[in-house]
Amino acid sequence: MTCPRARLSRTPAIGSAERPLRRSVSPDVSAFLAERHGLDGVRLELGAAVTAFHGTEGRVASVVTDDGRELPADLVVVGVGVVPATGIAVTAGLAVDGDNGGVTVDGALRTSDPRVFAIGDCASFPSEHAGHRVRLESVQNATDQGRHLAAVLLGQDPGQYRELPWFWTHQGRTKVQIAGIGRPSVHRIVRGDRSSGKFSVFSFDGAHPGAALLAVESVNSPGDHLAARRILEAGRTPSLADLADPSFDLKAYSRFVPLPA
Repeated sequence: MTCPRARLSRTPAIGSAERPLRRSVSPDVSAFLAERHGLDGVRLELGAAVTAFHGTEGRVASVVTDDGRELPADLVVVGVGVVPATGIAVTAGLAVDGDNGGVTVDGALRTSDPRVFAIGDCASFPSEHAGHRVRLESVQNATDQGRHLAAVLLGQDPGQYRELPWFWTHQGRTKVQIAGIGRPSVHRIVRGDRSSGKFSVFSFDGAHPGAALLAVESVNSPGDHLAARRILEAGRTPSLADLADPSFDLKAYSRFVPLPA
């Protein structure tokens, strides 16, 4: 998302996706964030791509979008993401995942050469939480994989890497915390009061009895986030009926869920 800043009161934010954080959060959370950004004076220009910056003497004056608009700006902040630096791995003959660009590792974080390991943002590993191979750019992932590899190198045999992914982002006055990894086609239950700015979205792998909990997105609800992490780390799932009941105490439920050794 590119943020040309013409006026503090109505800062345009340009994004090529149709909603904020489309790849990271559910439509419920995206809609809430769009509303909050609007209240904070940010004008979202979504579904548009930046094609050029115009200016003079090395200073930007406007941003041009692919639909022909030219937005005035005196400061532009550009977020374009990253590409994993796998050149050394390729030169060394290690396998690289063609889908996400990361160095391919197995469940123990070993590359195609069993003497070489890869961890962190550049590693593409099989995730039981996502149900497929992923490459995660997060502090939690890099830290937990570092601990796992240290145990391997010390001969402790920790087994397969299975740590629960969790993430957070600050969006103005709003804090979003995510436990687990959601999937495009899931069943969602929203708990909490959206109008108060505190709620959580629970994503399941279906709407049937016994459906598994995949991920929880908590908006300004750190208690829900911590409870969700505990529940997901233990591989437990509260029922759909429980979560649909406003009187269900998620924190109390999580206290009786034992954490894995």
